[in-house]
Order: sequence, then structure tokens, then C-alpha cells
Amino acid sequence: MRGLPRWVVAPALLGALFVVVPVVAMVARLDLSDDATGHGGLARLWSLLTSPTAGAALGLSLRTALVATALCVLLGAPMALVLARTTFPGQRLVRSLVLLPLVLPPVVGGLALLHTFGRRGLIGEHLEVLGVEIAFTTAAVVMAQTFVALPFLVLSLEGALRTHDTRYEDVAATLGARPTTVLRRVTLPRVLPGLASGAVLAFARALGEFGATITFAGALQGVTQTLPLEIYLQRSADPDAAIALSLLLVLVAVVITAGVHGRGPSGRGTPASGRASGRASGRASERADARGRRPGTDEDDAVGTRPSNVPHPHRASSAVPTRGSAPAPAPAPAPAPTPAPTALRVKVRVPGRDVVVHLDVAPGEVVAVLGPNGAGKSTLLQAVAGVLPRSRHDDVRLVLDGAAPPSAPHRRRVAWLSQRPLLLDHLRVLDNVAFGPRARGASRREARAAAREALVAVGAEHLTDRRPGALSGGQAQRVAIARALATDPRVVLLDEPLASLDVEVAQAVRATLQAAQAARPRTTLLVTHDLLDVLLLADRAVVLDHGRVVEDAPARELLTRPRSAFAARLAGVNLLTGTATEPTSPTRPTSPTGPTSPTAERNVAHAETTDLVQNVAFGRGSGGRAGGGGGTLVGTGRVDDGAPAVAVFSPAAVAVHRERPHGSPRNVLPVRVVALEPHLSLVRVRAELVHDETIAPSDVAGPATTVPADAVGPATTSPADAAGPATTVPADAVGPVPSAPRAPSDATPQEAAPQDPAPQDPAPQHPAPSLAADLTPAAVADLGLAPGDRVWFVVKAAEVQVYPA
Repeated sequence: MRGLPRWVVAPALLGALFVVVPVVAMVARLDLSDDATGHGGLARLWSLLTSPTAGAALGLSLRTALVATALCVLLGAPMALVLARTTFPGQRLVRSLVLLPLVLPPVVGGLALLHTFGRRGLIGEHLEVLGVEIAFTTAAVVMAQTFVALPFLVLSLEGALRTHDTRYEDVAATLGARPTTVLRRVTLPRVLPGLASGAVLAFARALGEFGATITFAGALQGVTQTLPLEIYLQRSADPDAAIALSLLLVLVAVVITAGVHGRGPSGRGTPASGRASGRASGRASERADARGRRPGTDEDDAVGTRPSNVPHPHRASSAVPTRGSAPAPAPAPAPAPTPAPTALRVKVRVPGRDVVVHLDVAPGEVVAVLGPNGAGKSTLLQAVAGVLPRSRHDDVRLVLDGAAPPSAPHRRRVAWLSQRPLLLDHLRVLDNVAFGPRARGASRREARAAAREALVAVGAEHLTDRRPGALSGGQAQRVAIARALATDPRVVLLDEPLASLDVEVAQAVRATLQAAQAARPRTTLLVTHDLLDVLLLADRAVVLDHGRVVEDAPARELLTRPRSAFAARLAGVNLLTGTATEPTSPTRPTSPTGPTSPTAERNVAHAETTDLVQNVAFGRGSGGRAGGGGGTLVGTGRVDDGAPAVAVFSPAAVAVHRERPHGSPRNVLPVRVVALEPHLSLVRVRAELVHDETIAPSDVAGPATTVPADAVGPATTSPADAAGPATTVPADAVGPVPSAPRAPSDATPQEAAPQDPAPQDPAPQHPAPSLAADLTPAAVADLGLAPGDRVWFVVKAAEVQVYPA
């Protein structure tokens, strides 16, 4: 009753009584008194059930129902697959017609069959010429039962297929399994409960069929007279026999429904609890692995390695001889040369998802693909793997080592590892890893040898005999890595493989990936939101936003000198982009060619936020000018006058004031508090720029450079390009980094730099750019900050790093 109102018990009880009471009443009418032969009680009941006519009817019913069920599976399973996994015009109409026998009176179905296969039917008249008669034969009984029972199997199996995660099939295809292999070894085993349930329901419906049978097949004893027809005929001749036979059908129906649908929460709970206990022990083992063994360490070698005399069926063995092990009786064959890594070029254009991405990856390079949700990262990986649902407007071009790979995913040799391990529950760990080599044509022995070697490489050789349900998250992900690498793929696709793991386990799995890449460099695309993944695994990073590449740089450079809002948020800094300009303060000495200092103080002129955020996000150059606030941000760096520039500063370098301050700091930003979040021992104040105010640096002697500010995000700060004066960038987008809060500053209004003319097409509206400041809890309390408050963010020019965009 947990979570249910008590009043639902009454109607539930009434419904149960409505079904049960008539059956009880029928059984109560059964007369088991002595008959003319002196039989009574159970003996009389047995005599009624074993009479010649009853036995013949029951045997005919069982035989025809079994044949009808087999036909339902043979015809219904493909129908369910087509309805669940394809899309075509008129699909809803087709589904309605397939399920029509569920709502049609059986007599109507019998008439339809009679007018189709009868002697004068649409098809029957042609069959009669060939001497084939169907109506009023045992075949007619089977056809009538199949007609009414088929929708039960289709409906049950289609529901199971729609709830089944299709990524299992996608992973199997990338491992090299052909469509038929995927269907036989992945899809059908996973939906087997739904298929069995549908088959049993179809059998029960066929066993009880009456209306269509009597209309299309008649009631010929021993030929078409099934048990329901026998009950109908005995109803007036021998009511007790009719009730006894009805009781038999009731018992069969109860057994069937109890066997298929009778398991309640306790029935389901037992396996679940078993899996839970298995996972608990698996997690304990994984934590031990995380604290102890690591792939590639001496301890890992001591635990177990692949013998050096066992060759890999597809590539050179990477096993390391165990220390102290006895020499092999025969020298190992010379290893084959390791194949060179693959160069990758991909061009993806998917108008339905607004994704246009062009990307080149060098052989053996690991490229981290970053970006907010919905940016197109998964679309890119699906396109490379060959599992992207395509429309006629999509354009996907893939080149591997200068040649276009086959379109079928099972022929591309591209491995895909997702956030979930997606191990096949019906296979042991060893057979999960051996799935790929086996699908690619290796013998069972070779496939299992390759699987053992791959498990040793990731430190999971002790898991070979376990089922996936008995593994912890980290263990399952290690097995998934081994499965992906066992096929020796040309390209590896990692779709946030560590996102669902806790910190300690993620470290161990990350080390596994590092060791695998070091042992055998492979061209890899890594989708992640984790800073550590970028730092430790990636050679290069690409940022996607709104389906476009907005930043592409070496991984370290992207984190230390971010140029996009997302990269800045990932690295932990506030980031503003715009155009650098030279201030013309008369009090600062200048030379005829510009500032005397090699590192000039630069202003970044603030332009209208929406256009600039749009242009930064889509990488389409400068945008138009529109109404709204504007201003400048002063920072330090080297940027040519008029060139696109980026300014970054730490949230810890931001001071917060209730009133507009007056003092030394050069940059004063009007903001509205959006949220207060815990950040280590501090409080992170997130705010958005207020556009009805002007962002202006204080007047100061000397030249400077101005850049309109438009993007935001947290990142780590990089050292200033050079000591000396500053550079200015219009403030539009932000994100955080740690350092100590600074003293308030004064700011003087300054005119925003002129912008390019507005584009003819209206730019999409983006949310106001956000900024962040780190304060102590005491400072937040003293200021009385709350979401919605309008305050001033102040940052010194020396804290703002400016560099080319």
C-alpha cells in the first residue's frame, strides 16, 4: 500500500470478485454424485475429462494451438521488429490493421477467412483448381487460431522492443557483428521475456478460440471439433461434462497466466537483490583494485599476464612476461608489426539537428570533444560509428587513411564506448569480450584467447567467469574497454565513459585508458565534461556549440588560454571576447608608432551582448550592432589594434559592492545576482550583466586596447603575456577560477566602440552573459546577497589577462 490511497482497495477488490465469482459459481454447479455406473466424486470428474470425445477434442486443441503459436512466432516476430524499428508512410494504419483481430468479434474474423480461403473465396477458388481445400479442415482450425492470436504476440514483442535500449545493438554492430548476428545474439536474447510472454498468450488465445473456428472450420469430430466447440456442443447434451471441460480450460489458463505474469514485486525482487549483492561485492573489489593494482604496474604483471607463446589472432601480442615465470617450452613466434594509427577526416551536416562539423584527426591523436548538452557531440560520434539515423537531407563524409570506409558499421572497425558499459547480461565477461573477435570471423578458441589478453591488459582477468550483473560500475567499464580494444579498432570513440563512476573508480579506469593508449596508440575521439579527462587523456580539444566548432586547440592551451565560453567554464575562469582597441589618454607618453611599452595597456570595447555571444558561439566573425548597454574592460596583454581579443580573470579576483565604488580598480561591472553556490570553503556568486548600465574602465594615462566582451565560462588563469600596462575587452560572458578577493576599484564611463552594421537576418536571442565571483561566507552575509539583487563586480586591470581570440 506504500504510496497508494486506501480507497483504491475497494474497487480493486470488486474487480477481482467480478472475475473470480463467476468461475467459482460454475465450478459449484458441477454435480459429482454417483452416475449410472456407480462412479462419483473425483472418479466421475475423471471419467468426464477422459471420455473419447473429450480426449479427441483436447488433443486436437493442443496440437492446433501449438502449430498456431509457432506460426505466430514466425510471422509475428518480424512484424514486431518492423513496426518497432522502422519508420514508413502509413505505419500507424498498418499497426491498426495488424491489431484489428484484438477488437473484432471472432465470428467476423471467421467470415473474413471464409471469404478469402473458402471454395468461393478470393484465394480459395484458385486453390481449389489445384486440388487444395482449406475451409472445414484441420488447417482451417490452425489458420483461425493464428488469425486471432497473432496480435497478442506482436503487441507483446513490439512493446519489449520499444523499451529495449538500441545502443546494445549499435555497440554490437561497431564490434563487427552483421545485422543477422546482432538480431540473433543481442536483440532476441534481450527481448526473450517479451517474446516468451507473447508466445504463451498467443497459445492461450489459440487454445480458447471458438467463434472464428466454428465459422471457418465447422465442428467435425476429430477434424475441427476443438475443446471449446466440444464444450459448446456438450452444454445441452451433458451439462456436467461441459462444466468439467470448462474447468480444464480454466486450469490451463490459470497455469499459463501465473507462469508468465504472476510474479509480483517479490518475484522480481529476488533477482534484483542478487544483482545488488553482486554489485556490492563488485564495488568492494573495484575499490581494492583502485587502491592497489593498476594496469601496467609490477603488481598487475604479477597477478597474471598472457603467456608469451600464445599469439593474438588479429595482431601482435602485447603481453609482458611475468617476472619469475618459467620460460616457455618453445620460442614465441616473431610478433607481427603493429599497424600504424589511422588518420581520420569527418564532415557531418545534419540539418535536422542543426549540426555542421568538419574535423581532422591525426594518426594516433586523442581529441577531446567538448561542449554543452545539445551541441552535437553525440551526433558526431554516431556519424563516425555509422549508427546515426539518417535522412535524405543529411550529409556524412568519413575518410580513414585517405579512403572512404564502408557505410555498414560492422565493416568500419570503429569501436564505441559509451557512458554505460552496455555489457550483454546473458553472456559471461569472457564471452562479452570475445563477442567482437567472434563476430569478425575468429574461431571460438581464438576469440576467447584474444578476450583473455584484452582483459589482462585492463587488469580485469579475474572477472572472466562473472556475469555483468555481478560487476561494479568500474569493473564493468574496464570490461567494456577490453571488449572495445579486443577487435583492434582503427578508431576509438569514447562517449563520456567515466561520467557515471565515482571519483576513486574513475581514476582507476582513466589510468586503464591511459595505459591502453600508451601501449597501442589509436586515433580517438573523447566526449567529456571532465577537466581531468582533457588534461590526462587528450592531445587536442575541440569545443562544439550550437552544432559548430567554436574552438580547436591543443588540450593544454585550451585550458590555460580558453577562447570560448564553454572552455572557460571548464577551466574555471571568467571569459570575455571582443575587439582590441588602443586608448588615447593624453597623459601617457607615446611614440609615433604607438605605446612605448612592448606590452601595452589594452581596452576591450563592450558591444551589444546578443550579437557578440551569437558570433562567438557560432564562430561567424563580428556581428551587428543593436540597442543595449556597452563598455570596456581593461587588462594586460599583447593584441593588435582592431584584432579579436579574449580577456580572462579569476572569480576570486572579483570584489562585490552594493554601491558603485570609487578607487583604483579599473573595471566596474553592473550585474544582477542569479545564484549563490558553495565552492570549496567559499561561496560562488553567479550573476548576469545588466545591459542598461555601461561597463567602463577608469580614466588612466597611456594607450590601451579595447575588445567587446561576449562569452563566459570558468577556467584556470594563464600567466600574463608580459609585465606592464593592460588590455580591454567588452564584458559579455564569464566563468570562475580561484585566487584571493581584491580591493574595490573606481571606474569611469567610456563610450563603447562602434560595431559593424546589424545583419539583415535577426540574430537569435541568447541569455545575458554571466559572471562569477568567489566570496567568503562572512562577506556574503555582510553584503546580504540574494538572487535578484543588483550589485557591482569590480576587478583590477592587472588581474585581467588579454590575448588574441
